Amino acid sequence: MRHNFIGMVISTAMDKTVRVRVPKRVMNRHVQKELLVHKNYMAHDEFEKCKLGDIVRIEHCRKLSRHKSFAVAEIVKAARSWTDPETGETVSRFAVRSISVSSASKKDFLQDMYLKEIRGYKPDSKAAKADVTTKEFSAPKSPEAPKNDINLEADIKTYEQKGVLSQ
Repeated sequence: MRHNFIGMVISTAMDKTVRVRVPKRVMNRHVQKELLVHKNYMAHDEFEKCKLGDIVRIEHCRKLSRHKSFAVAEIVKAARSWTDPETGETVSRFAVRSISVSSASKKDFLQDMYLKEIRGYKPDSKAAKADVTTKEFSAPKSPEAPKNDINLEADIKTYEQKGVLSQ
């Protein structure tokens, strides 16, 4: 009897090879809680029919390479796809989701770094023990208008004498 697994295609980057993620439920004996773990298998896809997001059944076969000892037996469920109206290219939803997540993470790089910095912040123990008193709020003083008691007539006469001001 051969080993059969059902999983989702997560990579089709190699020639005639796909990477299939097979989920498995495991009971944690300490917490008594069921966990979902997964394992990735390399599987041989002879006719390269698999696309990202397809649900496939893989079965054990002779070892084909160092990491590849499974072959795709059948495509159980094809991935949903849509056609881009501008380019006419057919794209699977799984591929679109993975691309959008990576571009969003690039856009929010600074925000992620900021959040990591905040999460890693540990307050100083001395500062936590210090007695903190708050001051009452007092509104700042409004700025005063400049005083206009400057005599400009003397400056105008000196400029006229030097010939700077010509009328």
